[in-house]
Amino acid sequence: MSLAPEKQFADAVGKASHVLVTFRRDWCVDAVAAALALEMALKKRGKHVDVVADGFEAPASLRFLPGAAAIQSAFRHLQRFVISLDLSRSKLDELSYDFDGDRLRIHVTPKTGQFEAKDVATSASDYKYDLIVSLGAPDYPSLGAVFTANPEFFYQRPTVNIDCDPGNERHGNMNFVDVTVTSTSEAVFNLLKAVGEPFLDEDVATCLLAGMIAATKSFRTPNITPKALATASELIAAGARREEIIEKLYRTRSIATLKLWGRALSRLKHDPNAKFAWTMLVRQDFIHAGAREETLPDVIDELIANAPEAEIVGILYEQEDAAAPGQVSGICAIVASEKHADASALVASLRPSGTRRMARVCFPGADLLTAEKSILSSIYKSLGKKLTLVEDEPARPPVNTNPLTVAAPPPPAPPEPQPSRTPADVTAAELSAAASAAVMAAAAPAAEEIPLPAPQPEEQVVIAEPDPTEPVMEMPLPASS
Repeated sequence: MSLAPEKQFADAVGKASHVLVTFRRDWCVDAVAAALALEMALKKRGKHVDVVADGFEAPASLRFLPGAAAIQSAFRHLQRFVISLDLSRSKLDELSYDFDGDRLRIHVTPKTGQFEAKDVATSASDYKYDLIVSLGAPDYPSLGAVFTANPEFFYQRPTVNIDCDPGNERHGNMNFVDVTVTSTSEAVFNLLKAVGEPFLDEDVATCLLAGMIAATKSFRTPNITPKALATASELIAAGARREEIIEKLYRTRSIATLKLWGRALSRLKHDPNAKFAWTMLVRQDFIHAGAREETLPDVIDELIANAPEAEIVGILYEQEDAAAPGQVSGICAIVASEKHADASALVASLRPSGTRRMARVCFPGADLLTAEKSILSSIYKSLGKKLTLVEDEPARPPVNTNPLTVAAPPPPAPPEPQPSRTPADVTAAELSAAASAAVMAAAAPAAEEIPLPAPQPEEQVVIAEPDPTEPVMEMPLPASS
């Protein structure tokens, strides 16, 4: 009879002495928080634990999480290269080394006789870690260089795969994929709780609650369950610092992020039929806002939170050339969805990277209009809807080729000439209305007098014969019906 999942996990951890905790290269707050919580929980059991993620550098918004700044961006001493020397025939007298360009030369001097080539052997030491825990990663390649540079290591060590995404490929030796939970952090909490050993303290609870809050947009996503709320309540009771989490995750948007968000909102487009909202950013937007591409997920989060009628949101932007800062190397797009089943499936034909919640596609050498057409075509095709592009409409003069600038409006058409009127054309009703208006204007106090339109002599009519001692009052004719 097979062991229960929690028993398998407890046995694997019990046999391990040095544990590697890792998560996908295009990480999310949930994965980071879950990794830090698991690290602290395993250390409580006397285990050596390292958290390693390809290229990770903790942003300022996450440095309040205990241990976030210590997460390694690459392996350190995963394996050692060993040079062995047989000393059975002669003992060692001296050992030294030097460098010859890129070569290391090791010098050994025997006490008697001499060493021969057959006395030297080389080998690789055993791997540093004896257990791997993968968090929120659908497969091994999503771990980035942590896996691709060391595939043999992953195939020689047992892997515990913890996730909440139904798209997970169950790549581990032990797979704990719970699609009923809201986040990887909630899955880690359930697993640790099922093991039965005490693990909660204020810091662990804070990390787990931060992961749940980030994954659910502060419990606003539709996958919230009573069990998730009960878990959050238990974490708060254990000392989770909820106010600090909210403050750091949602109330510390930088001025640069807010400026970039404003520029994105100014060009926001929306198709209610597809429930899709998208916008575009050029390189100058990043320069003027003082923002970097790393802030785009925050902009996406703001769009999702503030556009409830849009189930899919996207940002197309000019990507900076890494070899030539300030220059554009192509167009990239981020497509995200909280309600749709799979954001990556919406642009599957474009070979995206990322997760089911947020997918990223790049178009090297393309322009914004071409990339926009490709993204829209893929999304509309996935949704089974017809896409009508500008190119499908009747031809019109190309007054503006830049999609991010507003073309000047055409000059207004000259007004149609109105037929001239003479005093004989004025009706009795019009004379009466004009006389009444004149009386009211004369009776009004000077401070409240309403200025009359400029006189038009060719269309004037005299109300009465003027008294030589009083000024003449003239009124413009009302418009003919």
